[in-house]
Amino acid sequence: MDEPWYSSISEDLEKVERLMRNTVRSGNPELTEICDYVLGSNGKRIRPSMCLLAFRACGGKDPKKAIDVATAIEIIHNATLVHDDINDQGELRRGAQAAYKKYSIGKSIVAGDFMFALGYRLIGSASHEVVDFIVDTSTAMSAGEFEQKAFEHNAAVSEEDYMKIIKGKTARLIECGAKIGSFLAGAGEQTIHDVGEFAFRTGIAFQIVDDMLDVIGDEHTTGKRIGSDIMEGKPTLPTIYAMQDPAHGDTIKDLFRKKELGWQEVSEAIRLIKKTDAIRRCSEKAKAIAGDSISFLNEVEDSVYKKSLIDLSHYIADRDR
Repeated sequence: MDEPWYSSISEDLEKVERLMRNTVRSGNPELTEICDYVLGSNGKRIRPSMCLLAFRACGGKDPKKAIDVATAIEIIHNATLVHDDINDQGELRRGAQAAYKKYSIGKSIVAGDFMFALGYRLIGSASHEVVDFIVDTSTAMSAGEFEQKAFEHNAAVSEEDYMKIIKGKTARLIECGAKIGSFLAGAGEQTIHDVGEFAFRTGIAFQIVDDMLDVIGDEHTTGKRIGSDIMEGKPTLPTIYAMQDPAHGDTIKDLFRKKELGWQEVSEAIRLIKKTDAIRRCSEKAKAIAGDSISFLNEVEDSVYKKSLIDLSHYIADRDR
């Protein structure tokens, strides 16, 4: 049986896990508990893995700074999820209660801010170039959130609008990890760009699959209630494609426009989306984007780490969780 995509960096990822836990220790036991709760909810660790694999694939030897930055990226990512859940009023995160539901909105906001501060402190120990990568990414993520809000419950949203949203919200942080990893390995400017482009496109595929799983996933494996994006009126590619359907599109549009949906209506929207070609089109698009991304690794020397990057891209396009 083939090794899983992360096997080549398993020791590095274990160090990331330990550093995360140590970093969020605080003098307040409850604050530490909330951070541990957020970080312990079975995340996929895609973002730190991209950083570590890019570092190793580009010839990096001493992973200390890469581990610091990979840890910081994962802490910052989880901080954004804490705030996103509050903003979206999401009930579940990775199969568990959202932090704000368990600990209160006020305490969760403070915990998210605390995690942001700790993540940036870890990054600040690297270099000003690394800080610039993160700051640019953070501004793009914020802009992506505002773009998404503008199109919630808006049946006029287009595929182009959707791509703009997810490039900022999701793909840029995955790209950021890969760029920083290759930069810390001493790669040249073109290699940093190419590895970043690979990760950016893989990040787009990741979000498309995530949005598909909101329609066809299993709650026990995805860790969130199926149909949550539809309930919240989020503009996702399956919904956009389904609204184009000649037979069911108008009904799906009517449901998408509603500011308050019941779960019975959400189930009806899912049923109708499944009757269209939306899921097939999304799957084909995600696999095509992930497949195209691999060409950006052509100039990277063959290694177990390059193979892991390629395997990660395939995993992202084919995953069911």
